[in-house]
Amino acid sequence: MYAGLRNFILGVSLVALSSFALLAQEESGWRISPESINIMVGSERPLQLLDDSAQELHGATWSVDSPDLAEIQQDGDQIVVRAKAAGTVRVSAALGNEIRFREIKIWVDIPEGLSNWAMHPIGREIGDLPAVPTADAPDLYSLEQTRDGRTYLRATTNGGMQVWTWLMPERSRDVELICGDWLGGAVITAKQAATFTLYVVGKNGKLRWQHATSGLRKGLAISTDHLVYLLSQSPDGTSANLTGLDEAAGQTRFEIPLPSSRVEQVRIRKRGSRFTCAGDTVSTLLPIYVSQVMVNMDGYAYVAFTQETRTIGTARCTAGSPVDERRIYLERRDRLVLWQIHPDGVYRSNLVDEMTGKQALSQPFESLAPTTTITTDNENGTLLSVQWLRQAALETRGEPAADFIYRVNAEGNVLYKFQLPRYAGRLHDAIVIGEHDVAFATRGSILIAFNVRTGEDLWHWESNTEDIEVFAALANGHCLVQTPAALMEVADSETAKEVLKGKAMLNWQGQLFVKHN
Repeated sequence: MYAGLRNFILGVSLVALSSFALLAQEESGWRISPESINIMVGSERPLQLLDDSAQELHGATWSVDSPDLAEIQQDGDQIVVRAKAAGTVRVSAALGNEIRFREIKIWVDIPEGLSNWAMHPIGREIGDLPAVPTADAPDLYSLEQTRDGRTYLRATTNGGMQVWTWLMPERSRDVELICGDWLGGAVITAKQAATFTLYVVGKNGKLRWQHATSGLRKGLAISTDHLVYLLSQSPDGTSANLTGLDEAAGQTRFEIPLPSSRVEQVRIRKRGSRFTCAGDTVSTLLPIYVSQVMVNMDGYAYVAFTQETRTIGTARCTAGSPVDERRIYLERRDRLVLWQIHPDGVYRSNLVDEMTGKQALSQPFESLAPTTTITTDNENGTLLSVQWLRQAALETRGEPAADFIYRVNAEGNVLYKFQLPRYAGRLHDAIVIGEHDVAFATRGSILIAFNVRTGEDLWHWESNTEDIEVFAALANGHCLVQTPAALMEVADSETAKEVLKGKAMLNWQGQLFVKHN
């Protein structure tokens, strides 16, 4: 979403956010939050009471069982425990006729791998992400859904204090926490049958605006000029639109349809597996293959897509008569296009690559298709993940024949086409850029390191699973790769070590946050 977010990570520290079941039956109804607290001598940790719906409760009486290890300080409704010496202290909170306890471990040095804190879940976890640092904004966002379909956005500080919760006004099972925005808020989508709704929640926990769009969401990016670029596509894939929305108010600035792809059938029709002669020409839309949308370092948005024009026909024939497939020809022009979109909706179109030809219909051919990833090359150019597909004329999509990373410079010129090794498993076409011009990409079970300037293949690392994705580049020249079981730090083709188990994400200062399963 944001140019350079995963590039040049200057330091990594581990802060854990864990979701645990109730620690004891007596915690039902309400509890002390956060949980699983580990702190260092001399540190302070704020505490609060939350009920099962994550609503904050006040008016409790607090105490600690070992005053020589820690003390409770209260300033109005703010409760803070201050660690004085190493050991385990038990904090209690009495509210009405009930009492809750929380054990806190105090360390001189916290051992590696321990969580700083954890939070009790409202419901099923959907996603977590850090907020963009702004004045008075929370640090973390979490999206959770209850069994009855209520979806909550939860805002939390780095210290584990819940700031607020926001309830989505609709009950949709298909929801996603997309990203933070530059105003400190969060962006969420809810998918319906043939439409989706974009919700933008401010850093104060109030709905800033919502926007309903037909079709499917293909991508979203937000510029520092506070413009939201929303890419949507029809369910059948034959049309796509790029919409510019004001980040603060949600007003539409522009809407641009992407050029369509189509095939013309000249004097023929296909009926089942046979072709018959027709007296006219019909045109049919083809799917548009489109990347995500990206805002580059130059402040412009970029999107790549296919524009295919094909003609299938035969020589003169008698209407209604069968046509031998060997007499049918195919003319084609498949274009890979990159748009540079300005904040006013004006765009520059660059032809990245094309494949043309005339041949027999029965002869297979290759076509171009951007996959998902489009990212900066750190010089205002772009890196595109592209597949070459092998297909027959009437197929809507062929089988992958080869995978490439294209580098396109700021002027729209292709600097190289870097062919990736063959792989098995899922695509996972993520790309991250590290220091000294080294970039990392993943396909299936393979991590590929290459020189981002030249496209030189440097080395490959083979995982023992077919489902890996490169996550971040590190300051030491290594990278992080997410596998189904763990987060791995990979140094080269031979050296890799498990960092920790669970899912991970980066915050805006380059810290690594981990969500344990």
